[in-house]
Amino acid sequence: MQPTRREVLVTIAALTAPSPAQALQDQALQDQAQPALFTPAELESVKALVDAIIPRTDTPGASDAGVPLTIDRRLAISPQLAERFRVGLQALEADALTRFGAAFSALTPQQRIDLLQPRSDDPFFRMVKGMTVDAYYTSKEGLAEELGWHGNTYLPEFKGCTHPEHQR
Repeated sequence: MQPTRREVLVTIAALTAPSPAQALQDQALQDQAQPALFTPAELESVKALVDAIIPRTDTPGASDAGVPLTIDRRLAISPQLAERFRVGLQALEADALTRFGAAFSALTPQQRIDLLQPRSDDPFFRMVKGMTVDAYYTSKEGLAEELGWHGNTYLPEFKGCTHPEHQR
């Protein structure tokens, strides 16, 4: 007996639908892509801030590596740290509005640098810089693409940092 058109459509739908395990994995990935703490405006500011710290060059920048959401997840589990972060971010936004008449995320790259350079010793900036570097260099983009780390591989020699300013 030939299957009915309805039976064929049900079979096709069942074959193309994700498995329950795949659906859970897809949901987990989608949840990771959504901020747990940041508002949309805060997320845009954090993206601009981390990209000012580690910009895209011939390797991915901090936002490309998912640093803003990594910072968001870290702050979501520490209310005290989140509060300190938000206070610092609000001060940065207020300074951007006062000096340039725009939100930090709307500034040009040079304006962002001009705003951040005097803050290099500011506790908020040091915290963001540390969180950015930690998140970036524990990501695939930071480890594999920028540093060229590919797991447990044998190195006949390790020269360390080759930048002249780091040689002593």
